[in-house]
Amino acid sequence: MKLYYDGVVVHQAQSDDGVIEVVDLGDTRSLHFGTFPRQSSMLLSRPYTLELGYTQCMMASLLFNPKPQKVLVVGLGGGSLVKFILHHFPDCHIDVIEYRQDVVDVAYRFFDVPKDDPRLNVHVGDGYLFVQNQYYQGETEYDMLLVDAYDHIGMAASVGVQAFFDACAGLLLPEGVMSINLWGSDRPLFTQTMSRINQSFDGRSMILPVKDRGNVIAFATKRTVTTASLKKLRDLVNQQDGFLNIALAKSLQQLTKQNHSFISRLFS
Repeated sequence: MKLYYDGVVVHQAQSDDGVIEVVDLGDTRSLHFGTFPRQSSMLLSRPYTLELGYTQCMMASLLFNPKPQKVLVVGLGGGSLVKFILHHFPDCHIDVIEYRQDVVDVAYRFFDVPKDDPRLNVHVGDGYLFVQNQYYQGETEYDMLLVDAYDHIGMAASVGVQAFFDACAGLLLPEGVMSINLWGSDRPLFTQTMSRINQSFDGRSMILPVKDRGNVIAFATKRTVTTASLKKLRDLVNQQDGFLNIALAKSLQQLTKQNHSFISRLFS
């Protein structure tokens, strides 16, 4: 059966949580939730690369923490972020919380997310409740949080509440960074979410619009970035740009341009 941009549907199913489809077009495999927008994409020949621009922008969080050791991913999808981190950072351990069991099953079966990698723990449940429980238990801290919790309608409502971002800030180590995928074209929701992020992180946030898409990636940090830190970022970009292949130099340039007042305040 053919659907979407002349691709071939290799898997289609429906559960109480909605439709899920896997579509192949040449070397590219994509995940859909019953609508045209791609929730996730990968190259079959190189499943660990980041195919979609917004995922590359999310990993610009490496500018703030270049060697993550413990990562929490909220929203698995096709596992693009997970596979990228496992491939490039062999000492990193990842916790994932995904609401839908069928998404987890499809990620294992069709998107090369490893089932038996001791560095990866995938949990099924509500992202808000998982983050809250982790925070109140006080046993685990992360140096990177990657939040990409969307369905066919939009971002999961519980992930955008103030208590969620308060818990995220509480879970991060002092050098930690949160990266979250937002839908910038919904201006009221975007403004409200950024206000909550700034409240939880004492105004330490930056935004990175994704080229040719409505996505805007927001970053929030626990620490104030200094001039010395900025210089180190430039050195890091030159070292990592080649092998990571996620346009870190361009992301740094755009972050500086989009957040001029923030940069001036923190980096002067």
